[in-house]
Amino acid sequence: MYSMTIPPEVRQRFYALRASAAALIVFAVVAFLLRPNEFWVESLGFLAILVSVWLVRRSNEYVRRARGQVSVKWSPTERAKQIGPLSWALTGASLVACGIFYVVMYLDALHGGKEGWPAYAFGGAAVALALTTGTIAAKLFR
Repeated sequence: MYSMTIPPEVRQRFYALRASAAALIVFAVVAFLLRPNEFWVESLGFLAILVSVWLVRRSNEYVRRARGQVSVKWSPTERAKQIGPLSWALTGASLVACGIFYVVMYLDALHGGKEGWPAYAFGGAAVALALTTGTIAAKLFR
């Protein structure tokens, strides 16, 4: 296997980004364990996880550039062009369905909550939204 040495400044940046990502993950875990029922703490923990994933991706990009494996800068608009219109349409439709079924579920709750189908419909729409959004995210950030 072909191996190339990485310049020291890239290696330092790589380890610094990875250490920052690890510190953010530790912060998120501590936040989830110490304050499990507070929304703002959970939101900060989730944001810390997302930022740490971005830092790891950024550190990998520095290494690939140093090895000459990347010729152009990664851009989300170029990746978004690779996703077909069907994926975007299904995501939009499932988002609209989530909104509609949430309103129907809310109206049912106002009238005593005697019907069960709005909750099931909302759950199905939420699962569809999670799947389609996950597919787009996987294509964007692979």
